[in-house]
Amino acid sequence: MAEENKKIELSMYGVAEIVKWCVTRNNGRVPGVDTPVFQQLQDALKEKPATNDYFLLDQFWKTRKVFEFPPDDVATVDRCLYDIPNFDGAQNPQIRYKFWPEVVVQH
Repeated sequence: MAEENKKIELSMYGVAEIVKWCVTRNNGRVPGVDTPVFQQLQDALKEKPATNDYFLLDQFWKTRKVFEFPPDDVATVDRCLYDIPNFDGAQNPQIRYKFWPEVVVQH
């Protein structure tokens, strides 16, 4: 049985964290960040208003969108949000909990 895509709702703050760690600061350390969902995340950030208006920017950053992540991409994001901050001596981003593997409980 093939694993299904996981729908994850993210604020633009969360999108920015993922792009920062998985694309901008990755420098090739974690492969697999060139998939369509990573492009969708980057495209979503390009919608940021080109203004200094605090209210408009605040509204943008709080906007929430649902992205569909294939299982491999969920694992890639989890790895990026864990490995790269550790390499750089930075704190793990809080958004990481949304990408933890689901625990399968067997009775």
